[in-house]
Amino acid sequence: MFNIEMFFAFGLFSLGLYGVSSGRDFLRIFFSLEMLLNAVIMMLAITAHHLGMTQNIVLAYLVIVLATLEAAAGLLIFAAANKVSGVIIPDELNGEVEK
Repeated sequence: MFNIEMFFAFGLFSLGLYGVSSGRDFLRIFFSLEMLLNAVIMMLAITAHHLGMTQNIVLAYLVIVLATLEAAAGLLIFAAANKVSGVIIPDELNGEVEK
């Protein structure tokens, strides 16, 4: 069972790594970084459970919840920046507000 769980965590990490390396827009890069973070936490929690160290799994769940809240805050910042500037790609942001 350990190999199947780690396979899914590694798949999530690979998907996040692909999104970070190939993404050009802010939203794709942001969610890919979140996938990378959650995959690492998932790998640590799976390993801890496999080794019988279940005391710290609650901490891993807490970090996942905080990462989700951080993703929601980042999405709100993205939506506000998009509303003000009208630009999705961060390379095209030049500090000017379109009217």
